[in-house]
Amino acid sequence: MDIQKATEEKLERKMQMGVPIDETILEGLIQKKLLTEEAAQRLLAQKNDLNKEIRKNVVSVRITDDVINIIDDLITSGHVNSRSEGASYLIMLGVKSHYSFFNELSKEVTVIEEQRKKIKNLIESSLIFSETSPNSQLIE
Repeated sequence: MDIQKATEEKLERKMQMGVPIDETILEGLIQKKLLTEEAAQRLLAQKNDLNKEIRKNVVSVRITDDVINIIDDLITSGHVNSRSEGASYLIMLGVKSHYSFFNELSKEVTVIEEQRKKIKNLIESSLIFSETSPNSQLIE
């Protein structure tokens, strides 16, 4: 595999992991002959598609001055283009670094949701809340 194809594949994997790739990085790689212009255009198109797909939810959060300084440093370095993108990037880093924990948490939440459904069905099917129950006057 040639170096240009290897570079494109590596950048593609990084983008799929949520790592933002700036156009200036791609331009530098083209100048160093590590990436073709066609590959850079493909990567930019993928970046736009991934941003639309991945970052469609809005969450408002309060953060410390230290965190906003980190986000601003990411912007200044050209790694991200906005505070929104920087916050998203930091969140994705946190999620990815603790992926096994969140995967396990998701499984446990599924169990809890199933138990809640069973309890709801049990309550709804019981005679306690039935209108024909002889004790229905006690509930009123």
